[in-house]
Amino acid sequence: MDNSYIWLTKIILAHMLSDFFFQKNSWVKDREKRRLVSPYLYLHILITAITAIVMVGFVYWKTILIITCSHYVIDLLKSYAKPSFKTFIIDQIAHLLVLILCWSMVFEKFPSLNTLSNFYHSSQFWILGAAIYFLTFPSSIIVGQATRKWSTQLLDQSTAIPNPSLGLLNAGKYIGIIERLLICFLVYQNQYEAVGLFITGKSILRYNSQNEEVKTEYLLVGTLVSMLLAFSVAILLKQIPLFFS
Repeated sequence: MDNSYIWLTKIILAHMLSDFFFQKNSWVKDREKRRLVSPYLYLHILITAITAIVMVGFVYWKTILIITCSHYVIDLLKSYAKPSFKTFIIDQIAHLLVLILCWSMVFEKFPSLNTLSNFYHSSQFWILGAAIYFLTFPSSIIVGQATRKWSTQLLDQSTAIPNPSLGLLNAGKYIGIIERLLICFLVYQNQYEAVGLFITGKSILRYNSQNEEVKTEYLLVGTLVSMLLAFSVAILLKQIPLFFS
């Protein structure tokens, strides 16, 4: 393997160690509360620098200084944001972009304008991007509209009889998104056995000992519509190259 990619792997590993192993949850909570004056913020930044030095060596001290300072700024800004999964993802993407940028600077791995142009005008890029996006929120809306009639009926029943186990807010939507992306990938890779195993596992988890027939049928319809969309997109992606050949 190219030494530059080993370096990149090491610096990413250093980030994961400092952020997810050495950093305690109590430090994060203290930082969210005290922000700029939190001593744990500076302790975390110090650990980030030391971990990076151990991984790639002091010879790259200028790059490590850039990584450390950017880590400080990103984490400080995050402490002013409302804690959420979205905030966490943005924070980690920002850290990763800094690491990749530093790697590009150290090893001069900047892509040429011609490469970027070819990537931007690639039909595969846009087709795959459109397919992935379709399987997220647009498909969620389609599934919601397809099961709207039964969701209203289910809502009426749950209002009449209070039920503490109605489920987490929007959890079904995100479960469906992950489910469709996973099934589409497996079908595209011809891993139909894995799809069957996944469906079986979901069926077991969805089993309700109280035998709520209406709710079970509603979930089954939603699952089938969601799977149909995922299968259709995967098959379409597999057939598209034939149309352009």
